[in-house]
Amino acid sequence: MTEFQPSGRSISASIIFQVNPDLNVSALWSRLERRERWVLLLIDGKRTLADLAHLTHRGESDVAYTLVRLLQLGYIEQASLAESNLRSQHNPL
Repeated sequence: MTEFQPSGRSISASIIFQVNPDLNVSALWSRLERRERWVLLLIDGKRTLADLAHLTHRGESDVAYTLVRLLQLGYIEQASLAESNLRSQHNPL
């Protein structure tokens, strides 16, 4: 399992993110690069970093950098473990 460490924090390949619920995603498209938009579209609160890397045909470290940027911009947040487990039971990939 790969880990990425932005500023001393580690992001493992099994981490799950969700789009910030207070965000108007359609207003962001012009501000994001194509690669960032692609990752943002795939974030659903169930997919791991490894899943996103597989779906985008990019390396985990490349996707991790994109996730960190989206996280720093406030566009995404880490999904809570309980919430992620509940969603994955009801909606498997």
